[in-house]
Amino acid sequence: MRRTLALALLALAVLAAAALLPGCSCQDKAVENTTGTIDVAKDAAVKAQLLMIKTGVQAYVASNGSLPADASEGTLGSFVAPWPVNPFTKAPMQQGDGVGDYVYTPGTGTSFSLAVHLSDGSTSTAP
Repeated sequence: MRRTLALALLALAVLAAAALLPGCSCQDKAVENTTGTIDVAKDAAVKAQLLMIKTGVQAYVASNGSLPADASEGTLGSFVAPWPVNPFTKAPMQQGDGVGDYVYTPGTGTSFSLAVHLSDGSTSTAP
């Protein structure tokens, strides 16, 4: 019984060591899955943080009666504190074309759109 258990543990250790060798597809797949999962989490974070910026724009409208010219930290910082951080760059979220950056488009009256760039190249619009 002990010998069978020892052999099983030895076989498991050999398989684990083989999976860690460079060039093993197991290692590559594990890294790929982890990176994909991390990107999904970061995408979820920027979508949630986009709502903070949207709320800041709405608060600006309520206080000033018109849309802000931009949705930057400089313009909305008093309404959104702390300002959200882009989890992809670790810098404050900003308007731009990079992953985790957002696009603010003023419309007519007090309507506007706000979207964020995601890790897969798509954008997500604030509800």
